[in-house]
Amino acid sequence: MTPRSDTDPRVTTAERPETERRRRVRDAAPPAGVDAEDVRRRLLHRSARIERRAVEEALPTLDARGELTDEQRRLVRLLGARLTRRLTAVPEAALERGDRGGDESVRPLARLFGVAHDIAHEQP
Repeated sequence: MTPRSDTDPRVTTAERPETERRRRVRDAAPPAGVDAEDVRRRLLHRSARIERRAVEEALPTLDARGELTDEQRRLVRLLGARLTRRLTAVPEAALERGDRGGDESVRPLARLFGVAHDIAHEQP
């Protein structure tokens, strides 16, 4: 008998690694008529959480290489904020356009940034 892989459809959800379950949840399609402003708010909230986590992981790692000054800590936080803004600027602009033009761009962005699952489960 050959071992079943993580992608084998016969493997139950409980047998799948956590990353596979997360991927399936993230890829859930949001319902039609998704509010672009709601997706934008969720995108900003999620990116802020990721930014905080990344900075909080980076600071101890950098500190282990040598004592960081207050100025260096401030620069690491500033870099995190700027990267986040740069990475979310284009999707934010698309969501603003989507607010005016329908949800053909909103739904894919919700899926791409992993906020589709939250939206799908809040709909009545």
